[in-house]
Amino acid sequence: MWSNTLKRILPRSFYGRAVLILIVPIIVIQIVLSVVFIQRHYERVTAQMTGNTLRDIHFLADRIDTSPQAAVALEELAALTDAMQIDVAVLASARPGTGGDTRNWTDLAGREILRVLRQSLPAYLGADLESVPNTVVLWLDSPHGVLQMNIPRRLVTTSNPHQLLVIVFLASGLMALIAFQFLRLQIRPIRRLGQAAEAYGRGKTMPFRAAGAREIRAASLAFIDMRNRIDRQNAQRKLMLSGVSHDMRTPLTRMRLILSMMDTSEDTAALATEIADLENLLNGFLDYSRGVTSDEPKIPTDPVILVTELVDRYIATGHAILLAGPVPQLRHVPLHKDLLERALDNLVSNALRHGANAQVSIALDGDDWLDITVDDDGPGIPPADRVRATEPFVRLDDARNRDQGGGVGLGLAIVAEAMRAHEGRLVLSDSTQLGGLRATLRLPLNTAPS
Repeated sequence: MWSNTLKRILPRSFYGRAVLILIVPIIVIQIVLSVVFIQRHYERVTAQMTGNTLRDIHFLADRIDTSPQAAVALEELAALTDAMQIDVAVLASARPGTGGDTRNWTDLAGREILRVLRQSLPAYLGADLESVPNTVVLWLDSPHGVLQMNIPRRLVTTSNPHQLLVIVFLASGLMALIAFQFLRLQIRPIRRLGQAAEAYGRGKTMPFRAAGAREIRAASLAFIDMRNRIDRQNAQRKLMLSGVSHDMRTPLTRMRLILSMMDTSEDTAALATEIADLENLLNGFLDYSRGVTSDEPKIPTDPVILVTELVDRYIATGHAILLAGPVPQLRHVPLHKDLLERALDNLVSNALRHGANAQVSIALDGDDWLDITVDDDGPGIPPADRVRATEPFVRLDDARNRDQGGGVGLGLAIVAEAMRAHEGRLVLSDSTQLGGLRATLRLPLNTAPS
């Protein structure tokens, strides 16, 4: 339970956790320094200085108490009290407020002054540390009445007793700011590495160079090397697929020409069907070899118009497809139009190839997501196979009937890659409308043009 609570409380970002690691020791050190060391230090200094002043107080009080007349004693002690910087007066009667202790609640050193005076002066009546600035007003019991002494505060405690604490706080704050700046500079290469990796996962290659500490630089160089190696492998694979697909079109064209010159029969019709299937496979290879990333920037596009035009084209060719309503009113969204159109075309063609009917719908999921859904009445895809179905060259023959059309297993892979390029995702589920497969394109609405 405690571990789950800490996970919810602690920051999730690396920078936040690093700042926490930096701040907590500083706060603990400040608490220890102020409470355990500084306050105890000033308490001892205040007690010692107050104890030294007590000798002067005892001397003056004894001389006045033993004198027959207080006025004579005060006159004889005038030069001495001036040297001691202590004003002494005898009150014939106690004034209102005389007696008791008065201090500001924030005066921590004053609390120690009153404690020492109360314990060391038998004739102690009270003291006022608040009414007269920088002065301790002390009242003592005397045979001549109430003896009042005005003692400068600097004689019983250090001036600005918390000055060192303030200096330590300011210095710690300054060092913390410097540490924050240094920490931000150290974390910047990690953030750039994360941004480059995230962009590469969406099919984009952003400029990136190794920087920062030795460990971060090593990780950056490893990422750059991995990215370059993957790019080379992808380029070689696409070049091979493109070359094979292109070179095979020539013999296929000759085969079609030969068939056109032969008499029509069941054999020639079957052969023409096989040639058409082979051409479909080659077209799939070419589509995948071109890739799904686009060098064109995202442009403001109305997805409703794009979907409507695509459905209308399929309806015009006699396919059983329906655009289900209601259709939301949308503003233009930054999109790679060609990629999204190809992804939708693949989904609709798959739905019509594996089922007799298809239905397309558009819906908003809050203010952040747009869902474009394609339903069909085909056999669907089992939940255990849906992740594998989006991998290249994977065909689920048991789930999607091969007799309904040829394919090489690249349609859903192209759609999934197109969604990653849009920072969205492809979701496969069961269709509640037609009973077959439901394929949903989830597109973020708040992506900026890239």
